[in-house]
Amino acid sequence: MKPYHPLKCNNLSDIQSQVMNWITTNHPSILESDSLWNKVNTVDLVRNTPSLIEFLRSHDLKLRETALTIQRTRLGTDLHIDELPVTAKVNIPIHNTRHSLNRWYNVPEDILSKTEPSVSEFGKKFYWFEDVDYSKLEMIGELELLEPVVFNSHMAHNIIIGDQCVLPRVVLTCMFFNEPLHYLRS
Repeated sequence: MKPYHPLKCNNLSDIQSQVMNWITTNHPSILESDSLWNKVNTVDLVRNTPSLIEFLRSHDLKLRETALTIQRTRLGTDLHIDELPVTAKVNIPIHNTRHSLNRWYNVPEDILSKTEPSVSEFGKKFYWFEDVDYSKLEMIGELELLEPVVFNSHMAHNIIIGDQCVLPRVVLTCMFFNEPLHYLRS
């Protein structure tokens, strides 16, 4: 499977402004969150972002759940594999994603087998690879998120924040009833 696949989007600036307006009007404290992963009220978000629904319908995607990834520090995010069961998410750049990178890596079996899964606040298992030596890993993908992509969250990935990246970095993650795995098939 591929690490990501770009999606055509004719209304990205509308999505970005509607989502940022929803955040600043209804949930401004989320921009100060120390949590990277912030699940949000999907029904409320949908009511306030018609451009998002228009975009998702153009790709025949049926939205189930949304979250905001808020990166507030230059430390980036350690290598990790997201919780099951979702593999194919759509990540949409909302605010300050320029000069930051998502990278995907192959994690050798010997490292994977030595890593105990963590359990999220939602009771789901996921993997953090702290203090990993990246020179021992094969990078299989790199992306500056400037357009929506189908994002493979079951390949080990991290976030690199460049010196010129303005913070906070905000990404909308969408999960679906009809997971778009076909975009990730090689």
